[in-house]
Amino acid sequence: MKICASIAPPSQSPETLPARLNNDTTMMKHLTTILFLLTLTTTFGQTVYEPQILILAPNVTKYEKAFDKEVTNYNKEIKKRTNTSEQEQVLNSPDFKKQPENIQIITKSEIEFSKDLDFFKQASFISEQFLAYRFFEKFPKLLIKLKDAKSNGTLDDLKTQSEKEKLQYVLNFASIELYTENKINYAKIAVKLYDNVSNSILLDKIYIGDWNNPGFEFACEDKTINCTLNNALSQALGEVIYTIASNSPTLKREKQLQQERFDVLMNSYFNKPFDKQSVKNIISPIDSNINIDIAYQALFNNDKSKFVAFFLEQVSAQDFKTLKDNKKDKNVNIISSKDIKDEGFLDDIPKTYGYIVNGLKYKDKWYYEKSNVTYFEAKTLNDGQQKFFNNLQQWNFFKDNSTEFSPDFWETKLFKKVPDLRQDPDWEKYGESIWKTDEINNRPYIGLYEMVADQLRKESEEFASKKEKEIIDKYISPLADKLKTQNSYEIVSIKQMSKDFLLVYPTDLKAILCPIKVKEKGKDMFIRYFVLLPQDNNYKIYEWTYLNPNNFKNSQMGPSFMDQINTLTVWNFSFDKLDDSKFWTEYVLLKSGDTYKYLTEVK
Repeated sequence: MKICASIAPPSQSPETLPARLNNDTTMMKHLTTILFLLTLTTTFGQTVYEPQILILAPNVTKYEKAFDKEVTNYNKEIKKRTNTSEQEQVLNSPDFKKQPENIQIITKSEIEFSKDLDFFKQASFISEQFLAYRFFEKFPKLLIKLKDAKSNGTLDDLKTQSEKEKLQYVLNFASIELYTENKINYAKIAVKLYDNVSNSILLDKIYIGDWNNPGFEFACEDKTINCTLNNALSQALGEVIYTIASNSPTLKREKQLQQERFDVLMNSYFNKPFDKQSVKNIISPIDSNINIDIAYQALFNNDKSKFVAFFLEQVSAQDFKTLKDNKKDKNVNIISSKDIKDEGFLDDIPKTYGYIVNGLKYKDKWYYEKSNVTYFEAKTLNDGQQKFFNNLQQWNFFKDNSTEFSPDFWETKLFKKVPDLRQDPDWEKYGESIWKTDEINNRPYIGLYEMVADQLRKESEEFASKKEKEIIDKYISPLADKLKTQNSYEIVSIKQMSKDFLLVYPTDLKAILCPIKVKEKGKDMFIRYFVLLPQDNNYKIYEWTYLNPNNFKNSQMGPSFMDQINTLTVWNFSFDKLDDSKFWTEYVLLKSGDTYKYLTEVK
C-alpha cells in the first residue's frame, strides 16, 4: 500500500489569516509603497517575482567557550567543502545559462554567499534553500537572495536593505546564541521578517532548539550544535512561510476564487439529482472494492460516454497497521490536522473515507477505475461529502481564473491519455536515460485513455502469462530435459519473475525466443537460443544460430543474455514485448529461398 500523508496546518491555514497590513498609513506612505511596487514589477526584464525575499547574514553571534572546538571543526569542514572552481564552472555552463532568470539570480547569490560561509552563516544558507524548496512548487517565479551583509534590525535599516536590493521581504537573524542548560546544548535565534509593502516587521520572535535530531528536512547528527541550529530553524522557517503565504496577493486572490468556485459547485452540482442506477449499470456488482450504496453524486459528460462518481462513508477507528493489512486500496491519501512528526500520528487514522470512480466508454465497452482514495476529517457526513466534492477544483473542473466549467475536465487529470514520450520537449534530456523503458512499453497504447490502456495491458499480461506457462510446460521444459540427457548439460535457467524460463516475443507472437543457459562439465557456461514458430495450432522448435556463443563465454558469473541481445536490438528485463521488426525480420526469421538462414529445426 502506498500512503500519501497530507498534513493540514495545526490551526488556521494561510488563506484564513487576516492580512497584516498597516491600515493607518499616511498618503505619503501609500505613495512610497506604490513607487516601490512599481520598481519591483519593472525589475529583471519586466517579470514580477513572488515572493521576493532577501536573507541577510546573522548580525550578532555568541557562544560559550565550551563550544570553541566544535564550532572551529565545523568551520574547517565547511571550508573543505567549498569548491570555488566547481562553482564557477556551474555559472559558465550552457545548462545554467538556459535556466530562468530568477533561478540564475538565486544560484549566483548562493555561490557568492558560500565563499565566506561559516557555522553561523549556515542559518542563512539553510533558510534560503529550505524556503526556495517549499515555495517553488506554488511560486516557480520566486526570488530569494542571500546577501553577506548584516542589519541591526531596526525598521529603517531593514527598509534600506529591502529597497537597495529591490526585494519585498527581508529575513534577518538579529542574533544567534549557543548555550548549555541542564547539560543540554541549545541554539537561540532571534528572527525578524520585514515587509516593505506595509513597511512593518511582520515577525519578531525568538526560537530555541535543543540538540535532538528533528528529522525530515532538518535531519542532523544527534547531540551536535548543528542539531541545535536545525531545531530552531525548523520552528522559525515554518512561521516565516506561514506569514509570507498569509500576506501573498496571489494566495488571497486564489482564496477568493476558491470560495466562489465552491459556491458554484454547491449550488449548481452538489445537490443536483443523479441517477444512481446508471452508475450501478456500469460498475460490476462483483467489484467488492466499490460500495455503490454510498455513492452520493455522479457527473456525466454530454454524450454520457464519461462519468465521475463520488463515494463517501464514516468508518470505524483504525491505526496504520490495520489500514495497511486490510489490502482494500493500493494508494491511500491521509489528510490529518496532526503533524506527521507528532507522536501517535499513525495510530489514529481519520474516519471519513472517500473515493471516486471515473470511467469512460471505449468501443462500446465501459472502463472504470477507483481512485483518489482519501481518509480525512469531517464534522458530519454532509460536511465530508461537500469537502470531498470540492476536489473538483483540483481536477481542472473550471477554466483558468474562472468559475465557468471547463470542457477540458473530460480530457485532463482524471481522463489522461497515454503520451508519446518521443514528442516531449525533454525527450533529448531524459529519453534514453530515464524514459526509454516506459516509451517502448507504451507504444501500443499511445493516444488511448490511460484507464483503457491499463486494462488492455492487464488483459495482455494475463493472456501472456497463461500462454507462457503453456509453452514452457509443453515445449521448453521437455526441451531442457532433452538437452540435459543428450548433452550432459547442467541447465542454468534464465528466470523472469516467477517463471523458470525467459520468453521474449513481439506483440503478435509470430516468434518466441527462449535463451537457455547451459554448462558443460568442467567448461564455461554459454547460452543456446531456441525459437518457437506457430504451426497448425502448435509450435515448431528451432535453434537460433545468429549469435555465436563462443563470443560471450564467461566462466565467472556466466554469460549475460541482456548483453548479447543488445548487440542486435534494445531490450531489458522490464520490457513487456520486443516489437523491433528489424530484429525479427533480419536476424531471426530471415530466409534464403525457402530455408531460414539462422534457424535450424530441432528434431
